[in-house]
Amino acid sequence: MKIYEMTNEQRIELLKKRGLINSKQAQGLKERQPITIDLANSLSENQIGVFSLPYGFATDFLIDGKDYVVPMVIEEPSVIAAASNAAKRIKNSGGFKTFPSERIVYGQIVLENLSVSDIEKLEQSCSEIFEFAQKAHPSLISRGGGVVSLKFNRYDDFLELELGIDTVDAMGANMVNSILEKTAQKITTMVSGDILCSILSNSGNGQVITAEAEIDFEQLKTKEMSGLEVAQRITRLAEFAKQSVKRAVTHNKGIMNGIDAVYLATGNDFRAQEAAAHSFAFETGQYQPFSTWKIQNDHLVGTLKMPVELGSVGGAISALPMAQMSLAIMKIESSKQLQSIIAAVGLANNLSALRALVTTGIQAGHMSLQSKSLAVSVGAEGEEIVEVSKILNQTKNYTIANAKQILTRLRGK
Repeated sequence: MKIYEMTNEQRIELLKKRGLINSKQAQGLKERQPITIDLANSLSENQIGVFSLPYGFATDFLIDGKDYVVPMVIEEPSVIAAASNAAKRIKNSGGFKTFPSERIVYGQIVLENLSVSDIEKLEQSCSEIFEFAQKAHPSLISRGGGVVSLKFNRYDDFLELELGIDTVDAMGANMVNSILEKTAQKITTMVSGDILCSILSNSGNGQVITAEAEIDFEQLKTKEMSGLEVAQRITRLAEFAKQSVKRAVTHNKGIMNGIDAVYLATGNDFRAQEAAAHSFAFETGQYQPFSTWKIQNDHLVGTLKMPVELGSVGGAISALPMAQMSLAIMKIESSKQLQSIIAAVGLANNLSALRALVTTGIQAGHMSLQSKSLAVSVGAEGEEIVEVSKILNQTKNYTIANAKQILTRLRGK
């Protein structure tokens, strides 16, 4: 039986059988236990309840020689289906290769109202300031991280002290901000100017990762098109995205569909990721796609390069039981490993979207997967959902009116 044909309980038992979740986690999934009121209150202001989203998983991800099941939280069924579909095609062609960079988070101390002598004194005191900042968070040093760079950037009315900090496996926002604020206090004793603010940057420039995949033409073909023809059309559409900002935005949104879903499943800050990713896309002065596609050595070769700004410990990641379950399912040992998985998911979703666009069109698969949601929206329950969905897919008439008529007929009214 295919995974998408299984019941929820069967899918949970499958994960348990594979050793990806334990009995307690399996029971929790079956009972659909929400987070506690105390935890909810600690994570949000004016808290009155828990907002639920579907929790599923994508399959067939072979990344750097390891197999992964990837948890995803998203309300659109086509995203997980698309990720799994492309991952299987890529797995059959050898899998993903990833190349993570250093994990550096940058922080900014912004100063104003400085005299020329103030600026000169600060620039001459770089070593002293660096040593102070390095000691501002001893526990980070003990984990192998800490401040790795310091530089001054001059602007018309401001002086910026930029610190680069290796946060190891944490996203590190609180650690970075603590280091910055302590260092800012030190600076106020050295000069007569003012500290305007001390805050991390979500630029993501120190956390750029590259993911690659080579896909055999055989894995791309359809009933109507050869694999080579599909590959050629994908490369042309990818080239168009480099020239058309409107297309590039949608190209990248499809990538973020998968990335954000894994961010949510792991308790990571998807807002920070969106900010980092889209600023990176604009670095050349024209918004560009995160991925490129070309034909090389009788393969379609896809390369995704972008910041993936996250953590695998700390904050909501450590507090949320479902986030911990997600990390356990993927057997995460480091943030770089999680970066690699997320980059691969982004590239997989991109391949599925491009292949659909240049062959059958995006709506063919998209609406067939949305048919169950449409059935629920008109009041179908239990087995009615399956029957209404089935007839909608047969008629290809995906409208509220048609779904209502189908449900009325099924109920004999």
